Amino acid sequence: MAIAALQKILPTDADSNEQAETEICDTSVSSDVSLVELMAEFHSYNKSLAQYKRKLQPIGLVLESFSTDLKELSSSLVSLERQSNDLSKDSKFNKVVTQRLEQLINEKIIPPETIKEILKDDLKNDYLDKVNYVLEKMGSEDSQLITAKVVERVRDFVISQIRLLRSNRTSSSQQIQRRLLEASSLFQFLKMQQPNLTAQLQRAYFHTMRWYYKSKFAKYIYSLEKLQKRHLESPVFDSSNYLNTFEQRVKILNSKEQCMPSQLAETITASYTTEFIIRQLLMAIIDNASVEYLFVIDFFYQGEEKDHTWAPQMFRDVFEMSRECIHYITSGTCDIYGILLSIKTIHNYQSKLHDLHVPILDDYMNSLLLYLWPICTRIIDLNCESLKRHMARSPKTLAPLAITQQFGLFLSALLRMSITGEPLRSYILRLQNDYENGITKASSHFKGIDKEIFLYNNYFLVLNILKNEAENATEEIKHFQLLANAFKTR
Repeated sequence: MAIAALQKILPTDADSNEQAETEICDTSVSSDVSLVELMAEFHSYNKSLAQYKRKLQPIGLVLESFSTDLKELSSSLVSLERQSNDLSKDSKFNKVVTQRLEQLINEKIIPPETIKEILKDDLKNDYLDKVNYVLEKMGSEDSQLITAKVVERVRDFVISQIRLLRSNRTSSSQQIQRRLLEASSLFQFLKMQQPNLTAQLQRAYFHTMRWYYKSKFAKYIYSLEKLQKRHLESPVFDSSNYLNTFEQRVKILNSKEQCMPSQLAETITASYTTEFIIRQLLMAIIDNASVEYLFVIDFFYQGEEKDHTWAPQMFRDVFEMSRECIHYITSGTCDIYGILLSIKTIHNYQSKLHDLHVPILDDYMNSLLLYLWPICTRIIDLNCESLKRHMARSPKTLAPLAITQQFGLFLSALLRMSITGEPLRSYILRLQNDYENGITKASSHFKGIDKEIFLYNNYFLVLNILKNEAENATEEIKHFQLLANAFKTR
């Protein structure tokens, strides 16, 4: 039953073959039908294409014509490009030629404003740039006219400034010098064109400044001489309070005070020391001479001046008046501090002038030292004699003498102002020897141990004063230390 059932379900071989033949026949018939249909569609499509081809034939003709025109246009563009390149080259050449012509024209043309500036502008260093600009554009004949006009203007300008120095106007010499320095290059232009004229102008300036400084310093020196002075007419050991003034007076060496105006000096009623008055005078001379020297170097010599013989001539009257003033101030004085502080002040100013490279005052400052040192020698002589007179010949006690304290203070002050190699060192040694000789003679009044105690007390006092007041005087401190130790009792 099972087999029978399966056979009913599964097809048999006969059935399969019969079914295959039927399918092949159906496929063949179907293929023939499709091919016929496709051929019919092809013929129909071909007919449609023929219609469109006929419609596209005019467009093809148009495209062929457009292609021909495009080729002709391309040839024209190539020709135009070639012509454009040729025109560009010509344009660049024309531009170069035009620029060159403009440059040549501008070089020959001078603006009217520039000519007006040459004739009327203020005379300063930039004025020369305008002059050179005009001269470069002009021919030889025209340039001579411009040069002559500039020479005339510069000459008149310098003369006008020199005249101002002699006028009663309030313009100071520094203001006039500043205006001249602003036109220094113009003066050099004048010097190149007219050397004889510039030499005359230079001499005129020097003579004018000699008169100027003489008149100004005559008034100033007169006002200084009117100041009330603190005079010392006796030696140091005869003036009980003199030695106590040193600490206050030595401060002048580091003073930053400016020069006292002559108007103030004429009205002030306070009294002043010798060194203060001399310092005021020297400060005024040095300030003016330094400014004058630097101006002359810059304006007349362009920093290359080697012969400064003009300076002693210009300041000769001032130097003579100042020496007379110093002689008047120091005449008959015994103010050793004032003289030595003035000498120290001169040394300080010499160092300052050396740093500033101002050599024109060297001889003048040295002449003052040659005048003051002999005065110092005279005062030291008087003080040595005074020291001997005040030295007690018969001391009553073993205590240090009053003259010992005075000597110690005086010696410490001298040591603080001394410099190795100066005459002051010999003065100190002389004063020291006179004191030691005097105190040795005074000690002969005592006998034995009292003599040693007396000498020790006096030398020890001098030693302490030097240690407190002149600590840098190591040589003298060592000397009196040895003396004190020599008489120190065990």
